[in-house]
Amino acid sequence: MIRQRLPDRRGSVRFSFKHDGALYSATLSKFPDGQLAEIFIDGDKPDSALAVHANDAAVLASLLLQHGVTAAAIRHSIAGPLATALAHVEEREP
Repeated sequence: MIRQRLPDRRGSVRFSFKHDGALYSATLSKFPDGQLAEIFIDGDKPDSALAVHANDAAVLASLLLQHGVTAAAIRHSIAGPLATALAHVEEREP
């Protein structure tokens, strides 16, 4: 599959959530058709192992999304803060 690129300028949504007692913030952007295109996760304690792992997982998920893998497929394949963030995204969509 070929990577679907995002526009250089795009809107994003930011929200906070908890996973296993830790606080995280997620920022997401969508493709023009409304599909999730990228997600970034920051931990409440920057540079902690939890924050680094959550951020790395989100970057990998963003690459998968841009190569055509759905957010639902990613969420059902993993656990952890990324799965929690993707569940919040699904709850927000009509």
